[in-house]
Amino acid sequence: MIEVESAEELILCNSVKLQKEIISLNNLVGRVLAEPILAKREQPPFDRVAMDGIAIQFEESSTKKHKIEAIQRAGQPALTLKDSGNAIEVMTGAMLPIGTNTVIPYEMFSIEEGTAYINKEYELKEKKNIHFHSSDYDKGKVLLKTGTRLTSAGVALIAGQGSKEVLVSKFPKIAIISTGDELIEPGNECERWQIWRSNPYGIQAELSGLGILKNEIDFFHLKDNQEEMICLLEKVLETHQVLILSGGVSMGKYDFVHSIMSDLGVKKIFHKIKQKPGKPMFFGVGKKSQNVFGLPGNPVSALVCMRRYVIPGLSKAMGFELIKEYAILKQDINFKKDFTLFCSVIVEFNENGQQVATSISNNGSGDFSSLAKSDGFLQLPSRQSVYNKGEAYPLFKWFRS
Repeated sequence: MIEVESAEELILCNSVKLQKEIISLNNLVGRVLAEPILAKREQPPFDRVAMDGIAIQFEESSTKKHKIEAIQRAGQPALTLKDSGNAIEVMTGAMLPIGTNTVIPYEMFSIEEGTAYINKEYELKEKKNIHFHSSDYDKGKVLLKTGTRLTSAGVALIAGQGSKEVLVSKFPKIAIISTGDELIEPGNECERWQIWRSNPYGIQAELSGLGILKNEIDFFHLKDNQEEMICLLEKVLETHQVLILSGGVSMGKYDFVHSIMSDLGVKKIFHKIKQKPGKPMFFGVGKKSQNVFGLPGNPVSALVCMRRYVIPGLSKAMGFELIKEYAILKQDINFKKDFTLFCSVIVEFNENGQQVATSISNNGSGDFSSLAKSDGFLQLPSRQSVYNKGEAYPLFKWFRS
């Protein structure tokens, strides 16, 4: 049985290697860059008008009365001011007219019979309301690094460089596999001795938080029959890079997963973690470097292990790191067992903008009604038994769309 930190490190060191693919702009949100985005030209590429108004040639002796010579529109080559005492009406985004060096917004002047009269109280200054050439960045600057997970802002930036498509990490092909004779598909009649299958849908929901598309995920269900399990898992290992199983990893007579994986050539990296919930978790690597995650069957344990280990492992494979979060305990917690405790919590912000976590009581690792009320869980270390109010600990939030 290993510590939580060791389990995470082993998963990250053995994460699957993914290929790359070219994706168009309209499908980039959530994808991870496999190449840096470089500036194709300076930004702005010219001295840019930052406000609608008039452009003038400022001098210490400038008056507040200027005849308007022309209108400079956006998307038009720069006009030239013919008389330094005059002005050119300008639109936001337009090139700054040649011979001008400051822009006065409309609300600071009035126009009468083609002449702009600047308000007496307005203080004229040189270089006002101008977005100067290359003041944001120069040509060739790295705008987005390899490994950036793209948001709408990132996609807009890429489009702003004139790129229609970019190179990103491919999603892994994932198999979600539930095990157990007692499991029934939701929507079907369920006898008293049966339960509806919930783990695969919780697992898939977490994967969607990484942007992984449904067409990259296949669902399977295995009965507690060793021969059938070997047959199906052998096929799935040939066609998928990541296997996420729930159930069959504990010590019961029908918990075959770890022994079957050994028979199929999957190297056991670890089996059992010093934690609560989720102690029986299994992780192995297949002959083709596939990642095999064996999650406990209890719903709370399955989802906690999914969020704590599988999600970081997949994010590493895709080339980016998840942001580490912390929250402050709102009350004292006592836990005497020398295990890491994953404590379900509700999170809110205090008046200082800090995340504050309140623990949720539950009725064991099968009680996922309490889990559904939570925002995530805190990781409380095994090296202590009392966790005091006001102390900060790592927070793992459930993904939300």
